[in-house]
Amino acid sequence: MFEFLRSYIIYLALLSGSIGLISMHKLPGKKAKFLVILIWFSALIELVGYYFTYWTGLLNYYVYNFYMFVSFTAYILLIRSLLQKLNYRATAIFFLVLFIVSFFLNIIYFKEDTNRSFTYSFAIGVMLVLILSCLYLVEIFNSDKILNFKRSVFFWYVLGILVFHVPFTPFMLAINWFLIKQDESVFSLVLFILNFLAHSCYIIGFLWSEKKYNY
Repeated sequence: MFEFLRSYIIYLALLSGSIGLISMHKLPGKKAKFLVILIWFSALIELVGYYFTYWTGLLNYYVYNFYMFVSFTAYILLIRSLLQKLNYRATAIFFLVLFIVSFFLNIIYFKEDTNRSFTYSFAIGVMLVLILSCLYLVEIFNSDKILNFKRSVFFWYVLGILVFHVPFTPFMLAINWFLIKQDESVFSLVLFILNFLAHSCYIIGFLWSEKKYNY
């Protein structure tokens, strides 16, 4: 019933990516511009993922596992660059190594069939990003940045990451553990709603942020 929504996710990415390009004048450094690149990369992945099976005859897990590896690595490095305390930044590097190790252990464990969803690596990545995001928010709320945090594109981007990944993880694990029946219609609906919320955060960040808070 809602399967068609899956194909509309790319338009959400194209919309937020286009608004990001229009807002480039408010994104002064490489770090801020990197957010736009990540969004356009996600749009490319959605396009490739949608046609991958048609092109190759294989399931598209290869595409999304690759995207998971790149995106979580990027998220951890991004949040590390936003953190001020040295011990928090060191924690981010440790988390990055932990995630990379978990990802390749997943490959080794499923070496006979790697074209499957790396659910546990995804869950570990979400947990690590959630912890780092909390550290980032704690730093904001304990500093003068609390006065204008809503004017920072980074705040809205991190919020968008959390809005998508935190609710999606238990849903994904429940399917993996057969706690709920996998229904393509429900899966597409959940995926679309969470993508809509995430890209709404990105768009608000691009439109509402001010250049002086985006360094």
